[in-house]
Amino acid sequence: MKKGFTLTELMIALAVIGIIVAVVTPAIMKTRPNKNKMMVKKTFYATEQIVNSLINDDILYPDMREACRVGAQPSDEDYIYCAWGFDYVFEANQEGEIYEGENKFGALFKSRLNVSRNDVLSKDGEAPNGTDYYPIFYTSDGVKWDLTGTKDAWDSEKDRVGTFDKQDANTAGIGIIAIDVNGDEEPNQACEMAEGTEDCDQYEIQILANGKLRINPDHGRAVNWTTINTSIRDN
Repeated sequence: MKKGFTLTELMIALAVIGIIVAVVTPAIMKTRPNKNKMMVKKTFYATEQIVNSLINDDILYPDMREACRVGAQPSDEDYIYCAWGFDYVFEANQEGEIYEGENKFGALFKSRLNVSRNDVLSKDGEAPNGTDYYPIFYTSDGVKWDLTGTKDAWDSEKDRVGTFDKQDANTAGIGIIAIDVNGDEEPNQACEMAEGTEDCDQYEIQILANGKLRINPDHGRAVNWTTINTSIRDN
């Protein structure tokens, strides 16, 4: 005579399995890689590499400090202004393409990314060589980049759109790059210092005229993710 499981035994087994799942699942979820966190780190380091390559290219952004010393005093605003690399918006030739004007930085930055498509509603002038310039675009990894805040150069006589605080000679910025690491997908939430494990996918990087970067201090989680070398886990 074949023996099977009784209903009571099956219920006990299912209850045990349920308890095991309830205990193990939180631990598994806690150690699960946070994709958006990894993408914040990836996009920041990519931005850092591109900015470094641009600011150190003497053809695109020549060091104007010596030229500006002629007839200028260190206390003069003009002396400070022309000393910064990314403020050099005059014509530069790279591989036959001409980059100049208020969209010079944005067009050069964009040329170093693997762009998959443009936000056609963001058309903003021409750059380079008379081609349409779209400052909002998507890369092949699904990231949405918004460079509308990097137009023109820093001017000490006007308020710059795209700065986190008051500017001076040490923090002169040319604007902000806004990044959504998963494009238009949810949660569309800024990476602020939120409680619990709430996910986020948006943050901002200010580009300083001297080639340095800083993340919007209001986006504290993004700041932590890019400065602390820890395992990729949800906070």
